[in-house]
Amino acid sequence: MANYLNWLMQNTLPGQVLLQSWLSRNGIDRTLSYRYVQNGWLKRISQGVYCRVGREPDWVDAVSCLQMQWERPVRIAGLTSLALQGYSHYIEQGKPQIWLALPAYTKLPGWFSAFESSATFVRLYTSGLSVDVMSFTTELKIGDRLLTGSISELAAYEIASSVPAQISFEHADALFQGLNLLSPRKLQVLLCASSSVKTNRVMLYLAQRNGHPYFQYLDRSRIETGAGKRQIIPGGWLEPDYQITVPRAFKSKGVEDEST
Repeated sequence: MANYLNWLMQNTLPGQVLLQSWLSRNGIDRTLSYRYVQNGWLKRISQGVYCRVGREPDWVDAVSCLQMQWERPVRIAGLTSLALQGYSHYIEQGKPQIWLALPAYTKLPGWFSAFESSATFVRLYTSGLSVDVMSFTTELKIGDRLLTGSISELAAYEIASSVPAQISFEHADALFQGLNLLSPRKLQVLLCASSSVKTNRVMLYLAQRNGHPYFQYLDRSRIETGAGKRQIIPGGWLEPDYQITVPRAFKSKGVEDEST
């Protein structure tokens, strides 16, 4: 027991969330876990889920547990990833909003609800990409802890895919104003691998609208943009180049008004 306890103290941090399945793989079975709880070294969060005592776990610990111990890929995405990379334009009030990208049809485990009182989790399912998204991830530092998140190009794509369900067109546009240094090579790969006509059109529109230099280097003939009109904003202005409805405040001067 002493050897396993020493291992636990040396290989985990106070507040770290620990799954019993992960503990078992490292020699700490349920009986030992129970003893560690009884002796005050571990705290039970839910059935088969613990944390090391010494600090109350937060959403970072919960997400870190998913990334390190769960058997499904999860990453920090969209708005949260951009904010952690310094692109946020808004100061959040109240509970932080944490965007998580999950594989299609994947639900967060039941124990994760223990952290929903301190953060609002936005779940994304970017199944329209036929590319290995793990090659478009980076390490995000939060204090002395690291999480895996979308690089800025993938996060921008996730923002475009979430308009207007998770983020307003106006907020997305404000974010894109600061995204002038995205890599056209990485964007080209992502957009060519995207089967979402709506997302591709919104992404291209926002890049062009904000006059970003990388836009001119994108080969739009290789990007699926479909045909016909797409309603993004009900009652909005029909933007003529991409045939999507956008907020009427975005209407260009001198352009004939049209809506769907």
